[in-house]
Amino acid sequence: MFSFRKKSDSVPQASTKATILDLKKFKPLRDMGKKQLVLLEAKNQLRKYKDGERILERGSSNNIEYFLLSGSIRKVAKDGKEKIIKANTPDAINPISHLQPRQFDVYANPECTLIEIAWDVIAKFFTQSKIQERVENQVIYVDLTSPTLMKDLIHRFANDVKRGKFILPSMPEVAHKIAQLIDDPGSTSSQVARTVSMDPSMAVKLVSTANSPLFRGARDITSCEEAVTRIGFKTTKQLIQLFALRELYTAKNKEIKKRFRAHWGISRRVSAIAFVLAKCVKGVDENEALLGGIVQNIGVLPALVYLDSIPGILDGSLIDIDEFINKTKNVMGAYMLREWKWPRELIEIAAHAEDWNYQPDVERINMTDVLIIAEAHLNIIQKFLVNCPPLPNISSFNKLAHKLQLTPDKSIEIISAARNEISAVESTISMPA
Repeated sequence: MFSFRKKSDSVPQASTKATILDLKKFKPLRDMGKKQLVLLEAKNQLRKYKDGERILERGSSNNIEYFLLSGSIRKVAKDGKEKIIKANTPDAINPISHLQPRQFDVYANPECTLIEIAWDVIAKFFTQSKIQERVENQVIYVDLTSPTLMKDLIHRFANDVKRGKFILPSMPEVAHKIAQLIDDPGSTSSQVARTVSMDPSMAVKLVSTANSPLFRGARDITSCEEAVTRIGFKTTKQLIQLFALRELYTAKNKEIKKRFRAHWGISRRVSAIAFVLAKCVKGVDENEALLGGIVQNIGVLPALVYLDSIPGILDGSLIDIDEFINKTKNVMGAYMLREWKWPRELIEIAAHAEDWNYQPDVERINMTDVLIIAEAHLNIIQKFLVNCPPLPNISSFNKLAHKLQLTPDKSIEIISAARNEISAVESTISMPA
């Protein structure tokens, strides 16, 4: 239920925008950078409510966060308990009823002025602010005149990481909390949804994905709890991890930004192909393969972030960026995932990206095999790998071919026939413009 106010009720103030000083009174707005607050100043709406007027209806959902700027409100819970909240008090620092569906009926008491901001706008600006803070805080100084710059840089990269001089990208805290909660057998959909809602950007993406062709039901859903119920706990965890990874791909340098986008594009195509292939392999979960496709080349992330932290390294042609990535990504990708305490299966995927001779088990096909095969299939279409051999020369493909009586041509036919599904998966994990 979205429209429960009469047209004659609650009208915008004469001054219809809250100022930066107003915005900085509230969480999470006050944690944003100056640039994001300037943008948010133009994206909010001031609205005055009359005495007794209902602001929010319990059980309703919409795309708005409400902040109490002046006056007071009365919140009424399901059991009838009431609470009065006055502006400029500790209780008014947070949005007045954040969770959706709304947990309270909220009334003006006696009258109040609210700042209203679209939920997805807050999510976008908050994420941008945190990432901007990360990329601006690390600076690494390297002797750019060294005749052995590439060798020195690779050695320095490893040492800087191990000694803590270069801080690896970290996963958003909400992704860790959701993983822990979902791994607890006593958790409920409501608890998981509340935790997801701690990060508005994650919640928006999860609801959007639940309404995508991959998961769409008989009707569109509007709340995070409905999304968790539709998608399921395990897939919710995997998607939140995937969304969290996507947010890490940002940089100061235009060349690095361009490469981030290119590498994410390749990774999401590998993910989509792996998603389709995994359905043919007993014991391999297709949604885990979706996450695995992004994880496979996750080592590109710390490599490019490291280069982005070195002033002048990208001026002219001092180093071959692709060579630096290829010589560091597997080791650093696996190291970073171990630091994040991710599962061994995903660490192995990162450690063996483009390992055409990978063969830990002659019989069993595992997730790493599926991802190696997916990358080789994409290379047939896109030719982005220089060293990728033909399918019959890849150990992982031969295991799959033996199990499924598969030929290279038949394998390619399977991928071609699933192009609509692949397109839907790619759309779900695309990088924002």
